[in-house]
Amino acid sequence: MRLFARILLYAIGFLALYTLVVVGAYFAFNDNLPDIDNWSFEPKRVTRVFSADGQHLKDFLEENRELLTYEEIPKPMIDALVASEDQRFYSHWGIDVRRIVGSGLANLRAGRLVGQGGSTLTQQLARNLFAEVGQQRSSATLGAVMGTYARKVREQITAVQIERLYTKQEILTMYLNTVFLGYNCYGLKAAARQYFDKEVRDLTVDECALLTGILPAPNLYNPIKNPDTARRRRNQVLEAMHDAQRLSTREYQDAQRRPLTARSTERAVTYGLGPYFIEHVRQQLEREYGLGLYRDGMVVKTTLDSRLQRIAEKHYAAEIGKVQERVDEYLAHQAGRPGVPRTATVQAAFVALDPTTGRVLAMIGGRDFEVSKFNRATQALRQAGSAFKPFVYTAAIDNSRFPTDIIDDNPSPMYDQGKLWNPENYDGEFLGPMTLRAALARSRNLVAIKLTQEIGPGLVRRYARNMGITTPIEAVPALGVGTTDVRPIDLVAAYGVFPNRGIYVEPITVAQVTDAEGKVIWTESAGPRREALRPAAAVVMTDMLRSVIDDGEGTGRTARSVYQLQVAAAGKTGTTNNYADAWFVGFTPHLVAGVWVGMDDPSLRLWPKQTGAIAALPLWSQFIGEVYRTVSTYRNRADEDFQYPGDLVERLSVCGDSHKLASRFCPNQTSEVFIRGEALPAECPLHGGSRPAARTRRF
Repeated sequence: MRLFARILLYAIGFLALYTLVVVGAYFAFNDNLPDIDNWSFEPKRVTRVFSADGQHLKDFLEENRELLTYEEIPKPMIDALVASEDQRFYSHWGIDVRRIVGSGLANLRAGRLVGQGGSTLTQQLARNLFAEVGQQRSSATLGAVMGTYARKVREQITAVQIERLYTKQEILTMYLNTVFLGYNCYGLKAAARQYFDKEVRDLTVDECALLTGILPAPNLYNPIKNPDTARRRRNQVLEAMHDAQRLSTREYQDAQRRPLTARSTERAVTYGLGPYFIEHVRQQLEREYGLGLYRDGMVVKTTLDSRLQRIAEKHYAAEIGKVQERVDEYLAHQAGRPGVPRTATVQAAFVALDPTTGRVLAMIGGRDFEVSKFNRATQALRQAGSAFKPFVYTAAIDNSRFPTDIIDDNPSPMYDQGKLWNPENYDGEFLGPMTLRAALARSRNLVAIKLTQEIGPGLVRRYARNMGITTPIEAVPALGVGTTDVRPIDLVAAYGVFPNRGIYVEPITVAQVTDAEGKVIWTESAGPRREALRPAAAVVMTDMLRSVIDDGEGTGRTARSVYQLQVAAAGKTGTTNNYADAWFVGFTPHLVAGVWVGMDDPSLRLWPKQTGAIAALPLWSQFIGEVYRTVSTYRNRADEDFQYPGDLVERLSVCGDSHKLASRFCPNQTSEVFIRGEALPAECPLHGGSRPAARTRRF
């Protein structure tokens, strides 16, 4: 009697509390609940994605467009669902009062305000269909607990309305078309194809039980990631079916003994073009629109140019394949040596964008999207190596250093973070005194390090930040040779500051989104922009970076001599000390593009010592060359050169011996670009000059 009285007291207390919450929530929320009378269940409309030039790239959808009908649902699926999730489904009117009382008592006995739920299938459907009902809340605070009870009441009110208008068969059909089953699968059809690669009608008893078992916690009961947990859960569902007399003892035992046959059959369907770009767009839009991206029938116009993407993918496959061949050949010759792996997979990233608008025109994030969805163009953090040096030279030029200034390319031991450091050049040689222009073109480490020390690592960091590098940058002398990690897309956008005369434009991938009725709900013609560098300094740096390609000893000279690139171009190679990263980032007056090549494991090298000029430059050169030969937008502008506005810069004669301003007596003269209106170098002291240089520091 005492136990019965205690249980009765618990039940009365719970019902009183629940009634209070129900009445309060009803009056608080009834006005904002969905209008079931004027609603009808329809297939979710697909979102279509297009390139900038009108190429259909992909559809984003939440579930299969062809809806499941009640007649297609296997009887074991209905039996499993009802036995496991809602045993009185056919007798209740949307709310199972007995289950509510039972779950409430269980929570009270456990000392919890919330925990065990009492939702019917109809309540779950209400939550799946209508945002007004609300989402799952935690029990961390009293406010969250009250929010949970309020959501339950919303569910129950909506569930009663659904039951009033729809049959049990229609409710089951809607439920199985909308329920989430993991792996971005919404609906039974999508899940059957995902886990078993079969149609719904072909599902077996144990497969129906497995899918039903996934419902309460798709991640926990995932049969691919947690097969043992999923198997135990499947067997619990089978036991519930047996207890409900939906399975005979023999059928129950046979189904329990069957092994899990689920496997992931996910495929990246992208019509063969730009899968990494499309996934980047999907993630961006999902953050903005949530599940509406898959339900609301939008039309998305991206910035991708399908012509440039095809050119990039063609040369990417060919050139990265050559790098892989060289690595494979080296490893085969080194077989059995300690510390040398048997195999190593070369990866690469490629990004091309319009420097004036920030529109991403082509993107490749890896060699095989189905094997690895990690986007190396936007997500990878890799050492920039010598590709970081333009930031050092930019800081110097913008603070009254001249392209003709001389720094000695010789050994110079120094302390970096309290440790003695003896930096070297990548080729192990030292070339002696040279101009900043020559040092940049030939990528001399010692000059970049000394220049970093002279102007200050903190100043170099400031310029790199202003120009778009978002990753942490440590202000140390080694910064001058690119010890900081960068994202490829950030580095490419930062280089866009040079041809864009000092203006940084943030990369964008989505140009326009329209809703199902054709109304524009998002438009962005160009990315956010800001002045990152004085225009005059950008013009001088552009000219210096041309020497990387045009100078007969520049590290990028093969763009001209081997790949026959004809258009005006500038850029910079990059190689880390251990050959783990190879880069080339460059630009024309209309286009900026970058290539990174390496292994996902940064401890592995690009054997045998493949530099940026060997591993990355060929892809960049061939991409740029074909774009300007075959794509009309660029072919018509192939003869255009970089501009040197007279109000920004001036070209003056320089003595080839002293590298100072030439006098009329200097026998060996060249020309150099200087910022107009600012201090100039001294006149040549070897051939009659007398005026000393005057310099100022901007920061």
